[in-house]
Amino acid sequence: MCNLSQGIKEESEAKGEEKARTEIVLNMHKKGYSLDQIVEITNLDVSAVKAIIG
Repeated sequence: MCNLSQGIKEESEAKGEEKARTEIVLNMHKKGYSLDQIVEITNLDVSAVKAIIG
């Protein structure tokens, strides 16, 4: 695979992973998980979780 194709593939995978993380955080929030619980389970920063939750 050429470098450009590899870069596009990696970028696409990264976007997919970020979308999945966002969905997980939002689902946990909807189910009543506390901010601390979401941070502990997802290993994200408090600021990242707050940014997702809004």
